[in-house]
Amino acid sequence: MPGIDKQTEDKEAKPSRLYEARRVIEEYVNNELREIIRKLRQKMN
Repeated sequence: MPGIDKQTEDKEAKPSRLYEARRVIEEYVNNELREIIRKLRQKMN
């Protein structure tokens, strides 16, 4: 069945929406944490 193989290839090649959403959230959180740390360092100096 060639149709089933094609669907499997497409799913493996393209990252899932959940994976992309997690990646975006992690990037946002990391950026926010860096900003908080930077501000705390400024206040301590």
